[in-house]
This record gives sequence, C-alpha cells and structure tokens, in this order.
Amino acid sequence: MKSSNREEIVDHDAKGLFDIVLDIESYPYFIPWCSAMRIHSKNKNEIYADMVVWYKYFMPQTFGSHVTFDKKKLSISTTYIEGPLKDLKTNWIFESLKKNQTRIHFNVEFEFKRFFHQKIAEAFFPLIENKMIESFKVRADEILDRKSTRLNSSHRCISYAVFCLKKK
Repeated sequence: MKSSNREEIVDHDAKGLFDIVLDIESYPYFIPWCSAMRIHSKNKNEIYADMVVWYKYFMPQTFGSHVTFDKKKLSISTTYIEGPLKDLKTNWIFESLKKNQTRIHFNVEFEFKRFFHQKIAEAFFPLIENKMIESFKVRADEILDRKSTRLNSSHRCISYAVFCLKKK
C-alpha cells in the first residue's frame, strides 16, 4: 500500500481551510481530474459520496467514499467504499498556529486492485499529490482572500461612517 504524510503551513485561518476541504460538492470546480461529485447522504458529522475521476487518456472512474468530520477538532477522514481501488484512506487535520496561519497534516494511503494501475499511480503520485494540494491552496486564496477583502472593505466603510458621525 502506497502512503504519504505531508505537512503544509498555509497563511489562512484553520476553520476556513477545513470548510474548503469539506465542501466536496465544489471539488469539480477546482480539482482538475474531478469531473463530478454525487452526495448520497450528509448529516452533522458524515457524508457518503461518489467522486467521478476522469484522467485525460482513461475512462471515467467512480470512487465511493465515507467521509467523517469533526468541526471542533478540525479533522476530516475518508474511508473508501467501492470503485477501482482495493483501499483508500485520507486524513486531514488543521492545526491553528496563529490568527491566519495553519499547519495542515495530510495523510493518504491507497492501493489499486490491479498491479498495473498501482505501478502507474505510484509513478505519478508525487505529481498528483502536489497538484491536489496546490488546487486546495489556490481555492483557499480565491475564497478566503476575497472574504478578507470584503471584510476589510466593509470595515473601512463603517469606520468612515463612524468618523463622519463623530464629526457632526
């Protein structure tokens, strides 16, 4: 079974990053090989979903997963249910370092049913993993920076309004 453990320090709030990773419905918009997500059920701490993956030269593959999450501990775990793999487990932990700085602990273990697919995946795994992590970082910059800009803009407007009221 192939595995990887990564830690990344990202200049965003831990809760915001957790929300982006947990927003699996949006994956097709920013993860290059994810062509669709189908949510079968969702409740306060778990999701059952299928991810449809379509690489350029291969037929689309569906990966069924059980996602559990803890909003207080800011952790997300995925367990594989069905598809072309023999097994898949992922774990995300978001550790707040400062106000807008987070250490992300990411662990993945996977094994394909077919030896040939396993060897191809192992050969390209660093590229795929880097692309996935980069996709989440770009998404975080797009969403969390935009949210921060809106808040700063609103704060300037409110500050100016208060200044004008005090002036009278």
